Amino acid sequence: MRRDRRATSTALGYVLSLGIAGILVSGLIVAGGGLVEDQRDQSARIELQVIGQTVADDLASAGRLADCDSCTVRLRIDVPSRVAGDAYRIRIVEVDPPTVHRLVLTTGRSDAAANVTVRTRRPVAETTVTGGTLIVEYDPASGALEVRND
Repeated sequence: MRRDRRATSTALGYVLSLGIAGILVSGLIVAGGGLVEDQRDQSARIELQVIGQTVADDLASAGRLADCDSCTVRLRIDVPSRVAGDAYRIRIVEVDPPTVHRLVLTTGRSDAAANVTVRTRRPVAETTVTGGTLIVEYDPASGALEVRND
């Protein structure tokens, strides 16, 4: 009986086939996971760019509306609170004082980011806000637009 090896080749072939199939499936999952993550980052970047353009356009409009020293301007901007499932921040940075600013949009978990430049008729106070409903107000005392979360 010890010399009979007929059943060994069938069992060994079956185990080897299962092992190879397992390695191939796990390789596909690992490769597919990286592809999904890349698509998510790209989607987040595009969404951030669109949101940045929206906020920049509304800031420029608020600057045009606040064209006098005694004007009262309060503008509500509704943007999504999340992009690709992540919360994000909008940082307003002065680039060329007093009327050229950069909006820097970044997400919390991924490396997605977008930069949008905006030119306004009035200065904009440097600040950082989170995504969602934003309020842009003109402060006649400082002569600047202020952006805050609602």
